[in-house]
Amino acid sequence: MKVASVVLSNSTRKFDKEYDYIIPENLINEVSEGIRVIVPFGNSNRSVEGYVFKLKDTDETDKLKSIKKVVDKSPVLNEDMINLVRWMKDRYVCCYKDAIRCMIPPGTGADSKTKVKEKIVKNAFLNITIPEALELVEGDTIKKIQQIRVIELLMENDYIPVSDLVRFSGVSRSVMETLSKKGYIEFKDIETNREPNAGKIYESSEPMLVNSEQDNVLKELIKSFEKNKFEEFLIHGVTGSGKTEIYMQMIKHCCDAGKQSIVLVPEISLTPQMIERFKGRFGSRVAVIHSKLSLGERFDQWRLIRDGKVDIAVGARSAVFAPFDNLGLIIIDEEHENTYKSEITPKYHAKEIAKERLKSKNGILIYGSATPSVETYYYSKNGDIKLQEMNFRVNKMNMPAVKTIDMRKELENGNRSMFSDNLITEIRKNIDEKQQTILFLNKRGSASFVLCRACGLVMRCPNCNISLTYHSHNERLICHYCGFTVKNPKACPKCGSNYIKHFGTGTQKVEEEIKKQFPDASVIRMDLDTTTGKNSHEEILTSFKKDNINILIGTQMIAKGLDFPNVTLVGILAADSMLNTGDFRASERTFQLITQVSGRAGRGKIPGRVIIQTYNDGDFSINAACGNDYRSFYETEISLREKLAYPPFTNIAIIIVSGIDDKAAYDLSVEIKNEISDKFKTDEDSDVLGPARSPLSKIKNKYRWRIVLKCSDKDRIISIFENVSKTFEKKSRTSKVAFSMDINPVNML
Repeated sequence: MKVASVVLSNSTRKFDKEYDYIIPENLINEVSEGIRVIVPFGNSNRSVEGYVFKLKDTDETDKLKSIKKVVDKSPVLNEDMINLVRWMKDRYVCCYKDAIRCMIPPGTGADSKTKVKEKIVKNAFLNITIPEALELVEGDTIKKIQQIRVIELLMENDYIPVSDLVRFSGVSRSVMETLSKKGYIEFKDIETNREPNAGKIYESSEPMLVNSEQDNVLKELIKSFEKNKFEEFLIHGVTGSGKTEIYMQMIKHCCDAGKQSIVLVPEISLTPQMIERFKGRFGSRVAVIHSKLSLGERFDQWRLIRDGKVDIAVGARSAVFAPFDNLGLIIIDEEHENTYKSEITPKYHAKEIAKERLKSKNGILIYGSATPSVETYYYSKNGDIKLQEMNFRVNKMNMPAVKTIDMRKELENGNRSMFSDNLITEIRKNIDEKQQTILFLNKRGSASFVLCRACGLVMRCPNCNISLTYHSHNERLICHYCGFTVKNPKACPKCGSNYIKHFGTGTQKVEEEIKKQFPDASVIRMDLDTTTGKNSHEEILTSFKKDNINILIGTQMIAKGLDFPNVTLVGILAADSMLNTGDFRASERTFQLITQVSGRAGRGKIPGRVIIQTYNDGDFSINAACGNDYRSFYETEISLREKLAYPPFTNIAIIIVSGIDDKAAYDLSVEIKNEISDKFKTDEDSDVLGPARSPLSKIKNKYRWRIVLKCSDKDRIISIFENVSKTFEKKSRTSKVAFSMDINPVNML
């Protein structure tokens, strides 16, 4: 008897396992691995959706129920993805449904409120050959001009939607029905692809001549690829060294070998430029996956990949799950970026997923960055990852000249503005010479907080233990964690004083001040507030380039990957503000952001300049970034990490316990800590800290307690997490207290 092993689409951890169901005779040819089915479940035999993970034969079917219905025409998960789901369930201590959700487009699961399906459009088709159509048009068979117009339009197109045919020909539906009755045309329902880049023209490009550094890297990559063995590479190349051209030539080599490729970028803001380059080189062979697409567009792009109609996928983190059958290459550009780590369950890292996928396919994994993460560079120096260095820009241009401005001295000289005198002079020079400037500040909004100078009240979010950020364009205070907002008060709500004022600076404030300083300049801003629309990233970047806008102001979304030849000046405001976040990676992130945003200058024929404003010009990460000296930064940072037993010398895991009832959350965190401590008693290289209040002690009205684990054995931590999950899941539900677990999180707050 044929039996299917089925995983339920939306079950709790208690029922999170594979169940056997009999495949009825009438469904034998429809049921396959990876397809969705409807099955009876529980004592009430309610109908639930599930995924077939395995087919098998068995004689023991006495207590088994039968599959009721098949949902799909073809599988939504291939064999590789099913294996990946199983691996993710173990590695990230999550449910099957959590891992599956990563692999199918939003809107297709059983628990989706909005269902997305193939787009079916009613269309008219010419039902005769072209010679016969010409005869109809030029002869006397058809007597009415309206019917001839329909035939002529259909001769020029494979199909036309009825609505378009009515619009363009000016004829009624009855005219088409008459032609259909005569057998000249027929109506059909067909699937159409919702193409997110429809109507856009991409300038085609050919492979470029590579320099000696690029050639050496390509030779090493191709040699590895042809060994048909899994290997990892780090391309450590300065900004502008030509990493993207290496990516594209490697992808062509992969395609020529009949294999498929995935290219990951860290920010949606980088996707338009990547799409332009890859569409220009590879045309319709490229699918695009990112969160700014509509649900229908994401579904159609996913389907193109699943059905083998494209062989390259470009996109943000979720594109690592592109359902290719014959994957040979994954490229992770700007590999150091935090956005490659998911902060919702399952808390996967795109690097780990990519590595797991390529191991079974004997493909190669390429990391690229001008400022690789300390961990990745450490593993490359140890030989676990093959290191390829590129020290020069492809156009033989020098790296931009960097100047550091001590803002304490500016204050001493009477300059209380957010811009140093030197930066103002250089911006004016760029405006006069019609060259472009980028100003970077890693803080959106108009001001960091609002303070009453009479009583000391700071306006805080009632749901989260953080200050509200002032946004001047709508005179509102907004919480950047839960979205709570109130109008900016004219008087202090506590003491009634009028001495209430906003302090600190955000990108919105920078924009206001720049417009005052340079009323003749064109200015555009790019941050989370200005990029909420579907195509807003692309529209801002296109406008900046095509309209030659003088000044682009932005947060970290403008710091990397963007290539504008006319940008010759970069100003970095409050460079040291990133150092004081209470995270052991603060110095690393400071170095990376400064280096990356500096690399936007001087990528064309005109040399670039960078001005870094700081109140802490003695910090080693800032000094190393000024000299574009990754190696000196790395040597200092890795030495500190080793002394303090931070990654890569150990693993840091956190458990956050949160709930509306502060005491209940604390009590559960104490129980969890005691359980872990018992398991770690014999481990000399392990440590358990806490519970203590999380640095962000309250978010969305939930109090948060944090437990920190240090352990060199990652498998040991996973085992501990599995035990915590099984032991405390029921108590968590009954006490209405949630807990989340993560290994080596990007955010320790």
